Amino acid sequence: MKFLLKFLILIFRNSPLFSTYGFRNFRWFLYRKFYNAPKLYVDERVVISIAHSNKNAFFKCQGEVNIGLDVYIDYSGGVEIKDKVAISEGAKIFTHNHSIHDGKKNWKENPIVFSSLLIEDYAWIGADAIILPSVSLIAEGSIVAAGAVLTKNTEAYGIYGGNPAVKIGVRRINEK
Repeated sequence: MKFLLKFLILIFRNSPLFSTYGFRNFRWFLYRKFYNAPKLYVDERVVISIAHSNKNAFFKCQGEVNIGLDVYIDYSGGVEIKDKVAISEGAKIFTHNHSIHDGKKNWKENPIVFSSLLIEDYAWIGADAIILPSVSLIAEGSIVAAGAVLTKNTEAYGIYGGNPAVKIGVRRINEK
């Protein structure tokens, strides 16, 4: 069954036909079943994959998660996404890298280092943002601005922008 779901996802993730209402629901159904994520909403041309084999790799969505057009998520090191999270168009998330110190000149011959990532409730990753493997936490309510390159963990409700991303503000929340 898992193989069939993965095969259908590969076929239908790039089809413009699946932008229409009824077929979009079918795309969501495939992703939800394959990743066991009942509130996962995935747009077109999204790639969620293991870039390098790792027995500890996992992709876990624990609530409502919206993933926009052309997003790439590498969960080689493991990705856990909590509730009410938005990942906007073109964002890229990486959880592995090749060791650069005390290795060989040819990067391909260096060992792969995996890192897990936790994205907490109400986080928002902006369009074309890049999350590097050095990040292990995107804290509750954090915003990673469009085009930002995040290299370090965020603080709760912080706003991060730039390359490399730095804290540029704090969200004001007025909920009772």
